[in-house]
Amino acid sequence: MITLSVDDQKEARELMLYMLNKIDPNGTHLSASNMKEAMSLINDDVQIIFLDIEMPGLNGVEATPLLKDKYKKLNIIYVTGHPEYVFDAVGMHPSGFLTKPVCEEDIIHELQELRFPLDAIKSPLKIQCSPFALFVNGKPFDFGRGLTIELFAYLVYKKGAYCTNGELLGILWDGDPDKQGNLRQLVLNMRNCLREIGAENIISKKYGKISIDMNAVDYEGDPESIIDEYHWY
Repeated sequence: MITLSVDDQKEARELMLYMLNKIDPNGTHLSASNMKEAMSLINDDVQIIFLDIEMPGLNGVEATPLLKDKYKKLNIIYVTGHPEYVFDAVGMHPSGFLTKPVCEEDIIHELQELRFPLDAIKSPLKIQCSPFALFVNGKPFDFGRGLTIELFAYLVYKKGAYCTNGELLGILWDGDPDKQGNLRQLVLNMRNCLREIGAENIISKKYGKISIDMNAVDYEGDPESIIDEYHWY
């Protein structure tokens, strides 16, 4: 994807670029310190603009009508350190909102809810549903831990639906609440392994829930068949 981040704070721009490059390492991610600079960079190829609401000169809300008039399919995501400004900006009908400090999970969530959806960013991971197996560039891939593989298999089985921590505890440890720490370690192991192959963007985690973006992976077979291998009931 091609993005443009506009923020008058250098640290905020650098952090946004760092996270976007982690989420989509093959994309093109630009930045600007004000709207004048942004207007010199933006073109029809830019798909998403992350727009700070409060900036000197032309601010994000004021710039929105100009952007919408010229770029009809541009996704505008407001970014602000002042949540109260969100209410002033609702009337602009943006694609989304991010509040500072911005985190990767929030960016991924907004990317999944765009007003003008992008073609999915395909990961290098290939999934075989039956028997369940993972491949990267044609070579077998696993997470090094059996329960991490089972956790990932269950997320695939759910076909993109969010799974609660309680649901995962039930699947992996018969609902034992004392295994919360173990679950956190499995999720960390899974995300670290996916990061190493540039596929961490397929996982979305928020508020005690986790899911996999099935549009971002290639899979063969029916995910529902995975239950026959792991016997989840």
